[in-house]
Amino acid sequence: MRLVFLGPPGVGKGTHADLLAKNLEITHYSTGDIFREILKESSALSNKLKKYVNSGELVPDEIVFETVKEVLSNEDSEKGWLLDGYPRNKNQAELLDNFLRERHEELDYAVYLYASPEVLIKRLSNRRVCPNCNAIYNLVNNPPEKDGICDKCGGVLIQREDDKIDTIKKRISIFESEFETLEEYYDDAGILLRISAEGNLEDIADRIKEGLKVG
Repeated sequence: MRLVFLGPPGVGKGTHADLLAKNLEITHYSTGDIFREILKESSALSNKLKKYVNSGELVPDEIVFETVKEVLSNEDSEKGWLLDGYPRNKNQAELLDNFLRERHEELDYAVYLYASPEVLIKRLSNRRVCPNCNAIYNLVNNPPEKDGICDKCGGVLIQREDDKIDTIKKRISIFESEFETLEEYYDDAGILLRISAEGNLEDIADRIKEGLKVG
């Protein structure tokens, strides 16, 4: 199965993509995680990315697509994959479809997770991440056992620059301005699956599996 997870920042794409990928035994690729690994490097690409990611701006399509194409071409993708955080607009979706057609493959579903702006802001402003292992916590509904410390590796948790309220509002606004044509694109293709991402983790996960008709 080949899937993309769509939705605004803070909707839970990464969390639910990871849960579903493990359930289906396919590879989960997060463009956000890929970019963050690149940002740790000292390179020309890293310098280009920093000015976009740290300010909440979208990374140009050509840079994102080259990164995505590379990961989808490796051996881990042969049994299926779940891509979260890409595509973000119609142009990126067309680039992905053209790449898949060249490989005689196709996308099975585009899963759109949605929630109100108020829910998204609350989630993101309370999010903390571990810079060592990329574990994600929420101070309201999924706090670490020890304040400020990662349960998995003991790293010191941080708040990302793009999880501060002014940047969150900007990110949501950018998403909304570009998503309408992407939604229409996948709706017209007959593969768009809309799922409410409000409520508790288990209920949302069940909605996704029910929509995809998987156990």
